[in-house]
Order: sequence, then C-alpha cells, then structure tokens
Amino acid sequence: MRERIQEMEREEQELQFRQFTNETALEVGLAIIEEAKSRGKSITTEIYRSGQRLFAHAMEGTSKDNEDWIRRKNNVVNHFGESSWHVALRLREEGKSLDQDYGLPIEDYVGAGGGFPLIIEGEGLAGTITVSGLSDQEDHDLLVAALRRIRVSAT
Repeated sequence: MRERIQEMEREEQELQFRQFTNETALEVGLAIIEEAKSRGKSITTEIYRSGQRLFAHAMEGTSKDNEDWIRRKNNVVNHFGESSWHVALRLREEGKSLDQDYGLPIEDYVGAGGGFPLIIEGEGLAGTITVSGLSDQEDHDLLVAALRRIRVSAT
C-alpha cells in the first residue's frame, strides 16, 4: 500500500496546471467523459474552482447519489489537499478514520477514490476535479488517465 500512496503523491505533483480557466474546465471535463466512454463506463463528473462549479455531466446509468458522493469526496480533497483515494489509503494504512480521528462526519466526508485536487502552479489548491460511478480504484485511475492525456495535449 505504501508504494501506491507514494505513486499518488507523484501524481498530485505531476498533474498540476500552469493556469486553469473556464475553458480549461470544459476541455478537462470533456476529456474525462471521453475516457469513460473509451472504457465503456458511466460516470458523473464535476469540476470546481474557488467553490464555483465550472463543469458537470452525468452519463446515462448514473444517479443523483453520484452527486452526493462527489460532494463528500470534494470535501475530503479540500480538507486534506490530496486526492480522496490517497487520503483513504493513507488512513487505512495508519488505522485511522475520517470521523473518529479527524471529527469529519461521514454524511459530509468519504474516503473513496475519484476526487482529485485542482492545483495551479504558484497558486496551490484551487478546486477539485471529481468522478463517481465506479469502484474507488477505477474512479481514481480513469480521472488520472484523463488528466494525463489533457496535460500531454496542452504541452
């Protein structure tokens, strides 16, 4: 598990943006949807910057519950400044929980994969990029694959 946590730390360093506009949010959101389609998966995805939702899409086969999962994952990302899956695995490794050790209620926080910090170079944590609809690892991996693809095309 330690290797996976270190890999996620590298992802969070690697997948930062020089700038992030509303247009960037659209490009990233569409890349996430295309990644899901290419894998034959249905997800809900949302992108927030400074508390403003810049992108949202729910694919066929998802439900309102996915929006609540996204809200709870976003709260974890905003609290810890790390991906929600990174936090979940680290807490498992340490034998800790969000509610008992951090006082974060499970109604509002969840240790699950799919939430990723929107980090802008020179600015820091500026928002969240999140997916819901698959297993923890799949949500995380799909999101990272889409971010890598958009980052490569932007350079």
